[in-house]
Amino acid sequence: MLGKPWFRFLLLGLVLYAVGQWAFPEPKPTLGPPNAERLRAMADNYAKFARSAASPALIERFIESELRDELLFREALKRDLHYRDAAVEQRIIRNMRFLDAQTNVSDAELVEQGYALRLHLTDEVIRRRLVQIMERLIVATTPPADPSVEAVSARYQRDIDSWQEPARYTFSHVFLSADRANEMPALIAAVQTQELDPGAARLLGAPFLSGYTFARQSAEQMTRVFGDSFAQALMALDVTAGAWVGPVESAFGLHYVFVEDYEPLRTLELEEVAERIARDLVREAEEQAVADWVELAMTQYEVIRS
Repeated sequence: MLGKPWFRFLLLGLVLYAVGQWAFPEPKPTLGPPNAERLRAMADNYAKFARSAASPALIERFIESELRDELLFREALKRDLHYRDAAVEQRIIRNMRFLDAQTNVSDAELVEQGYALRLHLTDEVIRRRLVQIMERLIVATTPPADPSVEAVSARYQRDIDSWQEPARYTFSHVFLSADRANEMPALIAAVQTQELDPGAARLLGAPFLSGYTFARQSAEQMTRVFGDSFAQALMALDVTAGAWVGPVESAFGLHYVFVEDYEPLRTLELEEVAERIARDLVREAEEQAVADWVELAMTQYEVIRS
């Protein structure tokens, strides 16, 4: 065989082809640069809510996020996922009817026309939808294992400070506005001598728009209703369930408070939060699975970041 000319030519051709593929590989498809308009919108939204300009590090994160979503969008299109989702079809129908409100064609025809017009490539809602579908597909193909008991326990110990349950107060109150503060001693004396319950005692006070009975209120919740001075003053008192305390001053006036129940500050037990921790671990594992997939898929592209 080696002596035959045609075989030599064939062998030489194969060698030259292999060398060409090695020396001049097929160029990778490009990914990027990120959409400048979307990056600007991200930066503007951040500045609006944070009241400061986005830092260079944050802009870099926006760029990475945009490239990630663009890659997932392209991979979803490559798998024809847009043809299999009812929400995408409904969005195309809506857009087509917006373009021509008088059209009488069927939904199926509108979908076909919308795809022909490539509406699925320019609609932001469809883009976000396909990115989400692609993320779910990645997770479905590489589902994370259920968190072990040891992993849940380790996360509980790591975040032990975040599992503190604040002190909570269940109470009723009698209110007097600031201009009637001088009446409070007489009101307290009447409540004590007549041993009035909160309902009867309330009749001696003034109306309070936010109500009179509050269940399991933390300091933060009390601050939203009464102001910080009330919350701090009540928490500073040595309270006993089933007893009156006060008067307690708020931003509105004075309050004579009947503490129905008091739950002191405590740290939640592992058993109380294990399910929440497990959900968090699963969510983090899914996010990591997507991140790993994206990192690997990025190697198949020529990434242009700017």
